Amino acid sequence: MTSGIQRFLFVILLLTPAFSVMAQSDDLNQPDSMAGQAEEPDMCDQTADPNELPEKLQSGVHEFSCRTVRWIDSLFGDSMDFDEGAVGGKLSLGMSWNEFEGVKAKARYRVRSDLPNFNDRWDAFLGRLDEDAYISDTETLQESSFRQGISGRDDNDWLLGLGYRDRSGSGDGWDYSIGLRIRTPVRFYVKAKYRKSLQLSETLDLRYRQTFFWRDGTGWGTTSHIDTARQLSNQNILRWEVLATISEETDGARWWAGNTWYHNLGDNRGVSLLTFARGETTTEVPLHEYGLELTWRRQLAREWLFINVGPTLTWPRLRLDEKREASLGFAVLVDFEFGRYRR
Repeated sequence: MTSGIQRFLFVILLLTPAFSVMAQSDDLNQPDSMAGQAEEPDMCDQTADPNELPEKLQSGVHEFSCRTVRWIDSLFGDSMDFDEGAVGGKLSLGMSWNEFEGVKAKARYRVRSDLPNFNDRWDAFLGRLDEDAYISDTETLQESSFRQGISGRDDNDWLLGLGYRDRSGSGDGWDYSIGLRIRTPVRFYVKAKYRKSLQLSETLDLRYRQTFFWRDGTGWGTTSHIDTARQLSNQNILRWEVLATISEETDGARWWAGNTWYHNLGDNRGVSLLTFARGETTTEVPLHEYGLELTWRRQLAREWLFINVGPTLTWPRLRLDEKREASLGFAVLVDFEFGRYRR
């Protein structure tokens, strides 16, 4: 297994500049003797109404994702059939504004798929997202394309990796992943995550995660993550979440805590209200920000297309020479889901 991972990283590192040609059809490599035979349909091909922009965008992203992951799987042989139906992911596009930072446009993308020619317990991951949050496992359950309030970090990066998942179905146990950042300078990362879930009652559950990670250039770290969810009624859920990270990069512990109320409005619509606080111990301003975020979410005529809209009100302060003042904001985000993501 170790040699397989090393080969994967070495080949990807060498071929990173050629990513633009990964989506070429496999039939370009077929021998001339097969030229006269009827071609089998490519299961990665996606059809869309050329007059419908959402369909064109979703099908294009899905097709590119499928061909890319299938190409990665082909690096390890062709003894096993690649399951094109196992590819799934999400593309998020949007914009946010707040008085503290101004306007920001954001785009995030992630896809995950099995790799049958590598190992049936490992899958491939490709995404454009917050590198630090993904590797340190500090992405919150809100899964917003915008950090609540001020972002602290502006850059998203392309990450490519291999992940090992527990397929027992219990949801508990260890996950492992290894990968790299696809831009210069290339940086490698490894992480191991332990998960444990407890059903405390019919309406209350508890989940715990402990993640250990290492990233080239920043060193070692660990993140503790606890969240609970209580079902108040058929339409209402209350979730509490807290996480803390200690690493060679942080001063003390970097933490985040939030409480979210979810209300189901029916007809694939819902609203949530998040109150949160975040900071870092031993810094000159330990409490970096606190505030609230109201989000309205609904489906847009298609089962895979959603819009998220809402205001934010936060009180940020990062330095002693700054005055903590209210910062009003607003964000809009559109999610394009594709493939197995919704299964």
